[in-house]
Amino acid sequence: MAVQSPTKTYHTSAYAAINPSLPALSSAGKNIVITGGGSGIGSEIAKAFAQSGASSIALLGRTEASLLQTKREIETSYNNTTKVSTYVADITNPAALSQSFESHSQSLGGGGAKLHVLVANAGFLPSNGTLLASPSPEDWFAGFEINVKGAFNLLRAFLPHAAEDAVVLNTTSAVAQMPFVAGMSSYAASKLAAAKVYEYLHHEHPGLFVLSVHPGTVRTGMSEKALGGVEVAFDDGECD
Repeated sequence: MAVQSPTKTYHTSAYAAINPSLPALSSAGKNIVITGGGSGIGSEIAKAFAQSGASSIALLGRTEASLLQTKREIETSYNNTTKVSTYVADITNPAALSQSFESHSQSLGGGGAKLHVLVANAGFLPSNGTLLASPSPEDWFAGFEINVKGAFNLLRAFLPHAAEDAVVLNTTSAVAQMPFVAGMSSYAASKLAAAKVYEYLHHEHPGLFVLSVHPGTVRTGMSEKALGGVEVAFDDGECD
């Protein structure tokens, strides 16, 4: 049976209405934080916010080299005054997250500036495997440690510094809503659980705008791992 969808028009490439340089999409004066901001989708999100004129962008991730590479690309490609900062922090480490948010807020002046947008993009895709025959039980549960507990840690670090009307965007996956997909039990279940975490954030903090966003079928290192060489119809473009 075909899946029923309210979407009438699908796009596989960028189109004029979502161009980050549009005045209506300006993020001027806004302080942005992006986890997993050093590569893949997170890096491209950071570049889009730079194009839209964000006041500051904080890139959080585990690998300093990739964070600095994204910072350099933004600073050399976009002629604006966006301040880009990098913080090496694992979302499974609450202390590192809290220190990163505190340091970034203080670096923006005024005794601790408020943060306007959080993009919760960091995630983990365990190796394919069934529940009882997973290559590694530790790897299977890492999906929950990073995708669910990581969301918990991230929000507790962010909320003390959030503006009253801050925006929280959770990068989710279609597999969380799909029927059975072989070998994807950890990823599907953990991404669905993470979406529930953000749903509860919405109800518990009604002043925030909270949205789980499926970014499309994007060719990244994670998608290559998930598909194992199986070819699918990707959206245009590629995220390193």
